[in-house]
Amino acid sequence: MFQELARRCFAAAYDTINGPAERAGLRERRRTLLARADGVTVEIGAGTGLNLPHYPAAVTRLVLVEPDPHMRRRLRARAGGLGRAVEILDASAEQLPLPDSSFDTAVVTFALCSVAEEQSVLAEIARVLRPGGRLLFLEHVRSADPEVAAKQDRRPFPYPLIGCYPNRATLEAIEASPLTVESVFRGEVPKVPRVESPMIVGTARRPAAA
Repeated sequence: MFQELARRCFAAAYDTINGPAERAGLRERRRTLLARADGVTVEIGAGTGLNLPHYPAAVTRLVLVEPDPHMRRRLRARAGGLGRAVEILDASAEQLPLPDSSFDTAVVTFALCSVAEEQSVLAEIARVLRPGGRLLFLEHVRSADPEVAAKQDRRPFPYPLIGCYPNRATLEAIEASPLTVESVFRGEVPKVPRVESPMIVGTARRPAAA
């Protein structure tokens, strides 16, 4: 009961919590990254839909995967408000109900920190991407500063409550997956606690068939 209430409250407050970071530059990071999306596109962990305004016309079909019902309700409302045609799926990122080799682009933003099995999710992303298809990622990651990393390992409140692991070495996980990293930028999420500020933004690709 308490966890359900926490999820409901987190979904309701998500956009407000993220507002300062979005206005301080994160929104522009999203826009620049998502400008690379094209063709049939799937977003894993779409949340309340903060990425929705930034998908370009080159995206011909947009599938949004979001397992949390409270996030999903807000996602549906935002898509409707934007007049954006989308398909919203209630599904686990570890088991995507999508055909093999069916997407040109996959997107994850601030989602790999909360999945149960990062490698399983990355393997699923690689499976649903067509050969040569691309993953666009924007994630907060483990800090290179030992002091900050130690704080991340302790997962201070509220991270356990919202199911977030701010200490994940996500770039290394992508590099160890079936995907090939093409580009990566390391920076900081603005206007957030230090334990979640280290950030990576980049692209990876499923190798083309031989």
